[in-house]
Amino acid sequence: MGRYIVLLLCAFLFFSTAYSQSHGLQFASHEVVPEKRTSLNLTPGDPICFTNTTELSFDISFRPNQETYFGFVLRMISADNQNIDVVYNQKLLQFNFVIGETFSFPFTIDSASLYGKWNNMKIRVNKKDNSIAFLLNGKEICRKDDAFKNELCCRIYFGLNDRVGFQTRDIPPMRIKDIVIVENDKQKYAYPLAESNGDVTANLISGEKIPVKNPSWIKPRHQQWEEVLSVTTGSTPSFAFSSKDEKLYIAGTDSIYTYSLKNFSVKSRAVNNNATRMPAGNQAIVNPLNNRLYNFDIDEKIVREYDTAGGDWSKKFSRVTLTEFWQANKFISPVDTCLYIVAGYGQLQYKNMIQRYHFSTGLWDTVKPAGDFFMPRYLAALGMNQTGDTAYIIGGYGSNTGDQTINPRHTYDIIAYSVRNKTFKLLTHLKNPAKQFCFTNSLIIEQGTDHYYALTYPNDRFNSSLQLIRGKLHSDQYELMADSIPYLFYDIESFADLYYDSLSKKLIAVTLHMQKNNTTVVKAYTLDFPPNPVETVVASAATPGGKAWLYISAGIVVLAGLVWVYRQRKKNNTTSLTGTMPVAPVAMQEAPAEHPAHPPYKEFSSVFLFGQFEVFDKDGHDITHLFSPLLKEIFLLVLIHTYKDGKGITSEKLFETIWSDKSTKDARNNYSVNSVKLKPILEKIGDCHIERDSGKLRLEIQDNVVAIDYQRFMELVVQQPVSRTNIAELVHLLQRGSFLGQLHYNWLDDIKSEVSELIVDTLLQYLATAGIETDAEFIIKISNAIFLSDQLNEEALAYKCRSLIFLGRHGLAKDAYTRFAKEYHETYGQDFEKTFAQLTGNG
Repeated sequence: MGRYIVLLLCAFLFFSTAYSQSHGLQFASHEVVPEKRTSLNLTPGDPICFTNTTELSFDISFRPNQETYFGFVLRMISADNQNIDVVYNQKLLQFNFVIGETFSFPFTIDSASLYGKWNNMKIRVNKKDNSIAFLLNGKEICRKDDAFKNELCCRIYFGLNDRVGFQTRDIPPMRIKDIVIVENDKQKYAYPLAESNGDVTANLISGEKIPVKNPSWIKPRHQQWEEVLSVTTGSTPSFAFSSKDEKLYIAGTDSIYTYSLKNFSVKSRAVNNNATRMPAGNQAIVNPLNNRLYNFDIDEKIVREYDTAGGDWSKKFSRVTLTEFWQANKFISPVDTCLYIVAGYGQLQYKNMIQRYHFSTGLWDTVKPAGDFFMPRYLAALGMNQTGDTAYIIGGYGSNTGDQTINPRHTYDIIAYSVRNKTFKLLTHLKNPAKQFCFTNSLIIEQGTDHYYALTYPNDRFNSSLQLIRGKLHSDQYELMADSIPYLFYDIESFADLYYDSLSKKLIAVTLHMQKNNTTVVKAYTLDFPPNPVETVVASAATPGGKAWLYISAGIVVLAGLVWVYRQRKKNNTTSLTGTMPVAPVAMQEAPAEHPAHPPYKEFSSVFLFGQFEVFDKDGHDITHLFSPLLKEIFLLVLIHTYKDGKGITSEKLFETIWSDKSTKDARNNYSVNSVKLKPILEKIGDCHIERDSGKLRLEIQDNVVAIDYQRFMELVVQQPVSRTNIAELVHLLQRGSFLGQLHYNWLDDIKSEVSELIVDTLLQYLATAGIETDAEFIIKISNAIFLSDQLNEEALAYKCRSLIFLGRHGLAKDAYTRFAKEYHETYGQDFEKTFAQLTGNG
C-alpha cells in the first residue's frame, strides 16, 4: 500500500508542476551522423500486448529550419513481424499510417500546427472487431478492420531502432511528449518525457525506467539560457533583430556582424567608412515594414540606413560627445510608418519626451501627448501590440520633475501609449518588490494574449544579472521565469535588450559592456519559448492561504487514489496476455547507405573545434566549462598554430594578440599566471602540455592519446590524390558544424577563411571527378558540407540540384535553388544571375 501512496503523491506533484511546464524529448535527426540520432524503445524487456480496447497516444511537433524531414516517427513490430508505422514523406509533405504491406493511409498537418503546436496522434486497437484506427487531434483519420486475429503484442520504437529486419536510421527532426497507453479507460503506461537530464525516462504508473539513446530533453531548453554568441568589437556598437530573416545584427565601428537563428552561424562584413567610433548612445532598429537595418543618433537627429550591397551606412558618424538620451526606448509603428524615441537620460535629467522621425520626409518632430502623467525615466521596457498602434511601457528609473537631484526612484507602472490618439493611459502598478530592479530595453508581448515578458536586473551593482519575468498588462502580479544571465551593468557603458523569434520560437537576450581599452563585448543568449517558471508561486504578494489549496488537493487526490487501489485489488481481474497474429511480412525497405559507416565521434581525451568548441577529459566528461574566456583564447592560439603549419606561435605574437595594450613584461606575467591555470586542465584531457621549442609555443601530445578534429582535418585536406574514403571522413567530420562558428576573435577571421577555402577547394576537387549516376546521394552530402563554409557557393548548388533531379527529387532541387537565390539577394542586394534551368541544364 505504501508503494501506491508514493506513486500517487509523485503523480500529483508531477501533474501540478511538470505538466504546466514545457517538456518532452527532442530527437536528433539527419543533422547528425546515425549513431548520434535519438532512439526511444518503450519495450526494452517484454513486448506490450494490446487487449480489448487499447490506445497508444503521444504529442508531436517538428523542429523548424531543418533541411531533411523524411523518416519514421513510430514503429510497432508485432510478435510475428507485422509492422505498424507512422512515417513522414518530405517530398509529398505528408504523413503515412502504415500497416504491413497492404495498408497505407496518407494524412497531412498544416505547417503552422506541425512546427508551431503540439499535435496529438493516437492508435486505437479494438479487439471486438480486430480493427486498428488512427486518430489525429481527437479525429479519426483512418481505420483498418480485421487487421489482426489474436492479441497484438508489439515492440514499440520512437525514432531510430536497431531491431533486426526493421532497422530505421531515417527519423524526422521531431519532438515527442506525453506518451500514454490506456487499456479499457485505465492508464497502464505514462511517459511524459519531462526529464531535465540523464538517459532514462520513467513510467509514472509503475515507476519503471527505460533507457533513451542520445536524448535531448526539452525542459532545460525552456529553463536555461544558452550563450550562442560572444563578439568583441569597437566601442559603442548597437544591435537589432530582424524577425523576418531571423538574424541578429551587431553594428560595430568597422564591421557588421550577423547571427542567424536559422543555422546558428556568425558572419562579419567590413563597413566602408572612416569612423573611428560610433557615437555614444546610438541605437539600431530593423524596420519591420521594409526589413532594413537603421542606426539612429537622437542627439544629432540623424537616421542612417545600412546599404547591404555597398556595405556602408548612408551617412557618416561624427559626434563624439556624450548623449543626452541614454537607454531611450524606441519603436516603429505601421500606423504612420514613423520611428518613435521615448524617454532617456542625460545631463542629470530624466526625459519623458516622445520624438518622432518620418521615414517618408526625413524630418523630426516632437509629439505632445495627452492623457495620464508619464513620469520622466530611463531603464524602462517597451513593446508593441500585434497591430502596431499601441506601445506598452513598463517600469524604469526617474523622477516626477525629471531632475536627478530631486527624489529619483524606481517605478513599476505599466502605461499604454496610443499612436492614433497620442495619449498615455495608466494600466496598473506592479507591487513594489523586496529588491528594486529596472528593465532591459524591450518588452515582448505574446500574440493573442495580454501576457508580457521582460528582463529585469538590479541597477545598484556592477556584477548584476538579468532575470526574465512574465506578467499580464492589466495585472499587478508577475512570476520569475527561467534561470538568470550574468550582466555587467554601468548605465553609460552597458546596454541589454530582449527579442523574440516567432519562427524558431526562441527568446534572444543580448548584452553589451564597454571595456576600458575602447572595445565592447557583446553576448547573445537564447531560450526556447515558452519559458518555464522558476517556481510555481507568483512573485508578487500571494493571497492569504495561497498554499493551502495545494495541500488540500493533495490530500483529496491521495484519498481518492487509495479508494481506487482498494477497489482494483478487490476486483483482482488480472488477465494473461498471450497469442500471436499470422500476417504478411513487412514490405517497407531500408534506404541504402549513402556512404561507408564511420566510427562515432570519440568523446574522451578529445578536442573539437568544428561546430561548438568542446573538450572531453580521459573519462569522457565534458570539461569545456573549465576554460575561462582568456584560457580558451590562449589554448586555441597555441593549438591552431601548432597544426596550421606545424611551427607553433612565438611568445611575442601571442602577447601582441591578447595583451596588445600591455607592456611585454606585463604580458609575460599574465601569460605565466594563466599557463599555470591551463596546465591542470590539459592534464585532464590526456598526456598533453604546452612547451617552448625553438622560441615557439606548441601543443605537445604524447603517443597521439588526444584526438583533435582540427589536426585530423589538416591531415585530410593535404593528402593527394583525394580519395572517396578520405572525402567521406572529411564530410563526416564537418557535420559537427562550421569551424569555431560560435567564437569570434579578430585574429581568428583569417584562419576561418583559410579553413573554409581548404574545405571548399578539397571538396570541389573531388566533386569534379564524381559521377552523378553512381554517387548522387554522396554528392548531395558533399554539397551540404560546402554550404557549411560557403553558403553562397554556386558550384555546390549546381552539383546538389543536378543530383536531386537525377534522384527524381525535383521539388527539393527547386527549393534548394529558391533558398539560395533568396540568401544571395539578401547578402548582395541583387538577384542571382542564373535561372534554375541555366544552373541545372534542365531547361
